[in-house]
Amino acid sequence: MSNVVEPQRKAEQQGSIWCEPLKLYFPKVFRIWNCEYDSNVYGMTEHMGFTLDANALAGQTGIILKPIERLEPSDVVSLVVRHHWSESLASSYLDAVEDLSDRGDGGAIFETDDGVFTLVERTTRAGWPGPMIIYTADLFDADNSINAEHFEVVVDPYGPAVARELLRDI
Repeated sequence: MSNVVEPQRKAEQQGSIWCEPLKLYFPKVFRIWNCEYDSNVYGMTEHMGFTLDANALAGQTGIILKPIERLEPSDVVSLVVRHHWSESLASSYLDAVEDLSDRGDGGAIFETDDGVFTLVERTTRAGWPGPMIIYTADLFDADNSINAEHFEVVVDPYGPAVARELLRDI
């Protein structure tokens, strides 16, 4: 599959959000910047997007990746980082996101040492405190009556990571 990023080494990928039920850290989120020289503005930068791949665009001149813990209040989208049990489940999820999205970009699949994750941009809802990074996973448990539980931690521009269920409240 062309939109799958191959596994990275742990030190480059591991973020600070711990999922106790899965015993894993969600990957770091990186902001992609294009830094160009302009004769009128030295060091002009332009935000290009986000990735979970520490090596994204490696070797390309003028590209800078910066790990982030939260989005800025001025960001125009929120991000969803979702754990998947397989690449095929991640691909199916992205197909559904693209079918329902008005943005035209369904996101990307990333494979790390800890598993398969997707990164999707989504519209920030009016009731949210600002653009958020939402880390989520579905947990399957044979003892649960519906055989699934939901893990969700959100990080807004102002505070620490908090367990919430924003995606369940939609």
